[in-house]
Amino acid sequence: MAATASDPDRKREEEEERPPPPQPDDRRARYISDYMLPLAYPARVVVAAGFGGPDDDDDDDEGKGGRRAPRTSSEFVNARLIEAGLPLGGVVDVGNTSSSSSSSSSSSLASHSASIGRFVRDMEGTGCYDAVRVRLGMPSSATTTTSSSSSSSSSTSSPSSRRYDVTVKLREKRWYRLHVGGGINADDLSSIVGGGVGNGVDVPKLQFEASASLLNLTGYADVSSASYSVDQTGSPSFVLAHDRPLASCRPSRNGRRRGVANVVVKDDDDYGTSSSSSSTTTPITSTTRTSLGLHATFRDDDHERTRSSRERVRAVGARLANHNVGSDGACRPSTSPPEAMAGPYLFAEWNASIRDVLPRRFPAAAAGSSCRLDCSREVALEAGTSIKHSLSAGAYMNGCRVDRRHDPTSGYDAHVVGELAGPPGDVGYWKIRGGLSCHLPVRSLLRSTAPRAKDDDGKDDIANDCAVRCHDGDSSSAPTSVTGAALHSSFNCGVIRPLTFGGSLGDSNGAAAPSSLPLLSDRFYVGGPGQLRGFLPAGIGPRSSGGGSCVPGGDALGGDLFYTSTLAVSAPFPSYLSALRGNGARLFGFANAGTCVSASPLVGTGCSPVWNRILLSSRLAVGGGVSVGSPMGRFEATYAVPLRYGPRDARRSVQFGLGLTF
Repeated sequence: MAATASDPDRKREEEEERPPPPQPDDRRARYISDYMLPLAYPARVVVAAGFGGPDDDDDDDEGKGGRRAPRTSSEFVNARLIEAGLPLGGVVDVGNTSSSSSSSSSSSLASHSASIGRFVRDMEGTGCYDAVRVRLGMPSSATTTTSSSSSSSSSTSSPSSRRYDVTVKLREKRWYRLHVGGGINADDLSSIVGGGVGNGVDVPKLQFEASASLLNLTGYADVSSASYSVDQTGSPSFVLAHDRPLASCRPSRNGRRRGVANVVVKDDDDYGTSSSSSSTTTPITSTTRTSLGLHATFRDDDHERTRSSRERVRAVGARLANHNVGSDGACRPSTSPPEAMAGPYLFAEWNASIRDVLPRRFPAAAAGSSCRLDCSREVALEAGTSIKHSLSAGAYMNGCRVDRRHDPTSGYDAHVVGELAGPPGDVGYWKIRGGLSCHLPVRSLLRSTAPRAKDDDGKDDIANDCAVRCHDGDSSSAPTSVTGAALHSSFNCGVIRPLTFGGSLGDSNGAAAPSSLPLLSDRFYVGGPGQLRGFLPAGIGPRSSGGGSCVPGGDALGGDLFYTSTLAVSAPFPSYLSALRGNGARLFGFANAGTCVSASPLVGTGCSPVWNRILLSSRLAVGGGVSVGSPMGRFEATYAVPLRYGPRDARRSVQFGLGLTF
């Protein structure tokens, strides 16, 4: 059959698409990357006075000049190395030691480099070290001698039996740390984003803070801290916390295997804060990363702008979490909000607290007496002391599957938290809340929906495929503002229901007694930037018929059930606004809906079925704004137009918000 005229062109195109042969530099890099490097166990741990100095040139000088021994436990360091994926003494892929191919790949120099990088980030994230360095040395003489003496048929050990020394050099921080400064209350940041547990603040509060910490006293990167803070409303907080790895609480067995868990996930940089994929795996739970925290808290919560009261809380508790690293990579105490931690974050917590509700009072000059209450009847009935005893557990992805945690354009995020309160406390209930958000770049939609060009034989012509050229950044096929756009959706919900625990918290009929019902601070509140734009914090939901003079619409009483849902589209600023575009600022438009209702006729008004109340009370608002992600969180400025609202809802069109998620 005669060749067609298009055959030479097709052959020329195939030759152009064929990858070029590897260059000598590429071959050398590939050889070095794939070089097998078995490692000896255990790794040596030494103190480095300063990296790069004359005292730091030789790994064998830790015994010279009277250099002190490190405070850090060698067993702890070796366990962390193994959990990071470094195969000390032949230990290969944590959780997968059956495959010979994985055994070979885990002993390559490239695999060692990735594992060492994870180890260094983990250790520096504890807050106990200024710097960490790992050095792979020459083959261990002890290992070579042992191998040679055990082989009767060979005068020298085989190369495969040689193991290279691992030396970890630590520049440890001082055993104490003092801090005096100011900042934004992290609890406020977590309260205004999709959790439905807001304390009703309009904007995060500024606070003065002072703290003192003791670092690494036991050698397991433990941190003991005492901190005091006071915000702009005069609400003080005093926290005592002690956090240490779970490994330090276990009896010593075999340090080589100590604390290594078999549960693994795909590893991402900085505990999943980056979405870049990796071919290696590291444990999501392990006893050297798992943090056990004990804490005691004394604080005043200001709710005067939402429900005309303050709450004084004295609490003790314990939290078990898979790590204690914050979203900024620094070590955080166990009292930190889960939303402020790096993801993925798993925790279980026990708390016992004494709560005093202090209703707002009129100023003596205005009312003639300082004893007159400036609050609703419902708030006044909760005045006094109550005891809460609870167990809670939750899981937060915290941005581990999005491209940018604080202003994502692709990926998904989710969280779920459950809480059970009961005896020996005064209140009994179960409570669960959760949320899911999805982010989809428009570019991927264009690539998946655009028709593919066909050649003469009816096959896909990749060279003329518009979608592929869009994906490769060809601005001639689609505007940059279109390919940089993204679609966003989120949904959050929660429910709380009272429990009587067999009548121990109920009345004579077995029903929940009014005194054992969840307090106002236990219920859900909806509204504000990042949650339900167009409404003030705690701006919708059950409200009192009268009361607080400084609360618009009356005191918010909270709901037993809530939901919020958002649909949005965002795009980068045009190229001629390079300053905004270069800083990651984006324009976005949104439509959000939500509600917060009472499932009990004892709270709020009306006794209609819950589902009817959900449908009839749903609020809706649309608008647009500007957002920008920063290391501190996500800042947004929005203008919203409420389309469906109630006569007593607290609304606001122009809002500024700072939060942790979209």
